[in-house]
Amino acid sequence: AKLVQLEELLLETDLDRSDCYFLYKIVVSLVHHSQQRKHGCTVVLDLNNTPVHISGQNLSPPLNLRKPHTLKMTKSLAKVDGALHIGADMHLHGFACLLDGRSFAGEDLARGARYNSALRFTAEHANIIVVVVSSDRPVSIIRSGVALSAANVHSKWINTDAARLFAAATGCPVHVLNDAD
Repeated sequence: AKLVQLEELLLETDLDRSDCYFLYKIVVSLVHHSQQRKHGCTVVLDLNNTPVHISGQNLSPPLNLRKPHTLKMTKSLAKVDGALHIGADMHLHGFACLLDGRSFAGEDLARGARYNSALRFTAEHANIIVVVVSSDRPVSIIRSGVALSAANVHSKWINTDAARLFAAATGCPVHVLNDAD
């Protein structure tokens, strides 16, 4: 999986460089594990000082993902329906988490529930990055309701809010759909 966008996003935060590195390595490990076993998963990176509340199986105390045995167990939990909730503290705060949010025009119904739930959730929550691993599609990095990566889109379109760009150019309301999937 190409996770360069994730690495760049983490380096743009106020996190210590070593914390960015470890968070990145944790997510890469989870993504590769899911891809190798051909199942999808969703990873929520919560970069808030106090992690947001997400409905699901919340862990108290959270589990330290710097410990190899905990990371191995988290890889198994990635198969459970719902998202893994990882904080900036590199702890697993929850699993089987339900990402909720209001529907909006930027959704791509062809991409499925995991992807669209991540769009909605990140649109309504600050300092959240969601990595969506699909069992049959490329990995998506999503922040602020915008997909920052896609395998079938020219690199110049990454991070572009196409609906807003076209609406500004035409003066008309615009909805953008991706028929390439």
